[in-house]
Amino acid sequence: MTEVRRNHPLMMVHEIGKLLRNSFFFFFFLFVIHAGSESWYVVYGRYAFIVLFVLTLLQVPLKWYRHTYQLDETAIHVTKSLISTTKQTVPYSRIQHVHRKTRWFHRFFNVSSVTLETSTQDDDRSLYFPVLKKEQSEAMEQRIQGKREIVEIEAVEASPEPILQPAGGPVMVEEKAPPQQVQAAELKDKHIHFTPGKKETLKASVASLSFLAIIPIAGSILSKVDDLQMEQQLGGIFSFLFESAWMVTLVVVLAVILAAVIGIVKTVVKYGKYEIASTDEKIVITKGVVEEDYFSIDKNKVQAVLIEQTLMKRILGLASLKLVCAGGNGEDTEVSAIYPFLPVNRANSLAEELLPEYHFAKQMEKLPKQALYLRLLKLSWLWIIATGLLYWFKPEPLGMEIPWWLLSLGLGTIILLSRVLNFYQSRYALNERFVQFRSGGFTLTTYLSKRDKIIEMEASRSFIQKQFGLASLNTVNRSNPVRHTAMEDVPEEWAKEVYGWYVERKQEVRVQ
Repeated sequence: MTEVRRNHPLMMVHEIGKLLRNSFFFFFFLFVIHAGSESWYVVYGRYAFIVLFVLTLLQVPLKWYRHTYQLDETAIHVTKSLISTTKQTVPYSRIQHVHRKTRWFHRFFNVSSVTLETSTQDDDRSLYFPVLKKEQSEAMEQRIQGKREIVEIEAVEASPEPILQPAGGPVMVEEKAPPQQVQAAELKDKHIHFTPGKKETLKASVASLSFLAIIPIAGSILSKVDDLQMEQQLGGIFSFLFESAWMVTLVVVLAVILAAVIGIVKTVVKYGKYEIASTDEKIVITKGVVEEDYFSIDKNKVQAVLIEQTLMKRILGLASLKLVCAGGNGEDTEVSAIYPFLPVNRANSLAEELLPEYHFAKQMEKLPKQALYLRLLKLSWLWIIATGLLYWFKPEPLGMEIPWWLLSLGLGTIILLSRVLNFYQSRYALNERFVQFRSGGFTLTTYLSKRDKIIEMEASRSFIQKQFGLASLNTVNRSNPVRHTAMEDVPEEWAKEVYGWYVERKQEVRVQ
């Protein structure tokens, strides 16, 4: 076993900064807003705040010193000891992804944070190291990746399958390179698949609606008018700005330009220096201008591929490519997002480039007409409840007197239109190894998964579906939380075919 290691001493500075950030609201509430208050809950609240703050501050150096880790040949060992001692051992084979983040604090001191996401589903499913040297974090990832490959190779070599030797000939033994050489070869063979250009960045700023950030900024400024006692000054300014048509036009144009600039800046900061690359074993994503993120995904841990389109993205011809992966902490929704603003065709081709085993079907089957009839006849509880609320409250949106029944009619029309669009856009396909669904009304989602990656499949039909000869399918993939994907109102015969196809997966599943 290697020597005991700790986070960088700057972890103490990082923890103190986090403590100050988390304490700011309580300090502001107790010592600024209620500065002159003598209420008992404020007085005792101040004492409690000071005691907890000091105790938390004192435990920071202890937390740094008593949190250690070790890397041996097969696993990483983490020890946490304050009042009680907790020891955790995670085999390298159970580590699913490595996620490195470089915030402004880390970048200033040339360090980074590392999160190791495992395949377990309990509270200790992730190992977090808040401050490590970059060389230390990279060495950790290389060791984990190299040792994991050795474990997988040894598992294959230990299989009880007989070795066939040609008659009269020598046994051919394949020599395997050391893990350091394997890692170096991986880095050398890394292939860059996508980096966004100016055109993609501009479309991304529109599709992400980042330009709407000007609305809360303007609202925040206007909310301060009463506090600053500037009603008369602003009234004169507004009178000047809106006294002529050309001035109104100029104000609108300037507001649009400002909103566009804000949207572009936010998009560049978040998705600048974005790079999607891969090796034979991993998918590697790096992004960020001010704060850098690095994320690696093992290809064999990918459970399904998703291509999603919101209404705005459909208008702009863009799509979001996502991967459903085993493991993860279930908190970061962007972990599986490869890139959220890809051209639709590029999203399909990029998925196949990153995962050569996955192939999208070019021809997919449409839903039968019975599915349309069933969807049009199905009651909408959303419309029924909303109609009742509209009748009771009779709202006046934006101060306009609109009859409640007209609002109800508009909502019902939108719901019916969504159902009709969902019917015409829904598709399904099945081949020897894959099942593929596409569904959605105003939005659109395409799902693709291999048979051996689906841990559960359910075929069901309601009484009404039975009358129309239809059924529903639901697939479950390993993730955190588990991913459920449903395909409604497919032909009953096809649902039986898919279910039989899934039962045969036992010939492909390997128990690790």
